[in-house]
Amino acid sequence: RLTIRNMHRREGKRKKPKSRLRQAIEQHRRDAAAGSNLSNITAMLANFEMRIEALRTQIRIDDREIGELEKQLIPLRKKRDEMLEETKDLKEFVRHFDKNIGPFNDSYDNLQKGLKDRYEVAKGKHAAGIQLLVDVYDYHPAFKRWDDSFTATPFKPQ
Repeated sequence: RLTIRNMHRREGKRKKPKSRLRQAIEQHRRDAAAGSNLSNITAMLANFEMRIEALRTQIRIDDREIGELEKQLIPLRKKRDEMLEETKDLKEFVRHFDKNIGPFNDSYDNLQKGLKDRYEVAKGKHAAGIQLLVDVYDYHPAFKRWDDSFTATPFKPQ
């Protein structure tokens, strides 16, 4: 607590002049602290230099590996270019296929439809022929009788 009495006491306590020995000791302590700071800074610099050298070594290794990867990429890039060219050619073929082959495909579909219609007519005539055999020759398609004069294998088109 600061009072007037205390203020007088404080004023009465003046610093004594330091002796030369005490000054030398304090200077030595300051120098030692500064030296300690300098040695810390020196150690940090040495540490940074080691890190920088390690990074340079790693960069050299990475550069060498990049060169090796580039060598491996050359055939892959050629293959990619060939595949792109092939894709382009195939797309062109498909485009021309629809234009040039499309009419033939349509005519094939028409031909198939015509064949189906003719086959239906043939099935009808076949059934009429079998019925004629049944009526005229007493033919039974499911089984052959021992006294049949007509021999044939039963067949029904699908």
